[in-house]
Amino acid sequence: MRSEKKKQRIIYASIILFSILFVLVGNLICTPEGFDEGGEVYYRAAVCAVGEAEESEYSLDDGETMVSNKRIPFSAKVKNGPYKGDVIEGVQDVDNMYAYQSRDVRVGDEILISRPGYDIAEGEAEWVFIEHNRLGTIIWLVVAFLLIIIAIGRKKGVSTIVSLLFTVLAIFLVYIPSILKGYNIYLMTVVVSVFTIFVSLVLISGWNLKTLCAIFGNVTGIAASGVIAIVVSRALGLTGIIDQDYVLLTLMDTPINLRALVWGGVCIGALGAIMDVAMSIASAMNELNETMKEKSFFRMLRSGMNIGRDAIGTMTNTLILAYIGGALATVLLLVAYNKNIYYLFNMEMIMTEILSAIVGSIGILAAVPATAIFSAYVFNRK
Repeated sequence: MRSEKKKQRIIYASIILFSILFVLVGNLICTPEGFDEGGEVYYRAAVCAVGEAEESEYSLDDGETMVSNKRIPFSAKVKNGPYKGDVIEGVQDVDNMYAYQSRDVRVGDEILISRPGYDIAEGEAEWVFIEHNRLGTIIWLVVAFLLIIIAIGRKKGVSTIVSLLFTVLAIFLVYIPSILKGYNIYLMTVVVSVFTIFVSLVLISGWNLKTLCAIFGNVTGIAASGVIAIVVSRALGLTGIIDQDYVLLTLMDTPINLRALVWGGVCIGALGAIMDVAMSIASAMNELNETMKEKSFFRMLRSGMNIGRDAIGTMTNTLILAYIGGALATVLLLVAYNKNIYYLFNMEMIMTEILSAIVGSIGILAAVPATAIFSAYVFNRK
């Protein structure tokens, strides 16, 4: 027993070391040159005082439509950077021509400010309001979330947090920079997906037959999703230009394959649900292996498929509802302004969301029998 625990500790430490090297080396290789250079510098500040707003109006190009705006002067104490501790004078510009506007600043607000490089009448760059600083609240929410995971999951809760950390780092420090650098999106999606599957499952459950079965089911499910997504997207004639964000990507210096980007989003989006189903079935099959008195390949397979059928219903609903919820505002807007149902369901934006939901669900459907069959075979080997 001691030797087995020692072996698992060595494997756990090795996976963490491997993950750190993967993120560091991957980031070094995939980050474009000058990626961290340039850009506007933002500072955190707390509003000390707010002056009286100055309101004005101007006309648009048609000469008839009048738009109002206002400038709100404020004083704020800078909380970081070379100006830390200084009380600065800044302004918040509110232009009603734009639909989205931040709330007017108030005393005590935590905000982000900047000092763009243009001159005002006095010949100095003025401080301007950028956005309200909401990061503090989110940090507290994340901390509470992590503490709940640890309280319920204990050691596995800690492993869950570690695996989640490496997943996020792999996506933001390796996957996204690799796309911006122009690497093959199909290849990088496969690499990051396999890394996420392997590292997450081994860290959470250790290296054993249960984990091996879950990895096999995961890889099978994500492979099925990927292949079907490629075939169906070509059959539908998708261009990859879904909305304004994708249009802006076409203006970048490094060309990005938008079809491949849509495919990568489908695979990454389905990965979590497929991982959940595969691990649930593998774990159940492992319990059957330890408790079933007269086990056989077919008896375990039948039990695994029964468990999988229950998982299919809930996880498919979870996946589809997640996609619908994420695109709810877009769907409402399209339905409000386009009453023709045939036009709506032929829009590339809608078709892509439908494709993502269905392909992800197919990945779950593929993962269930793959995990059940492989588990029944592995646990019945002499």
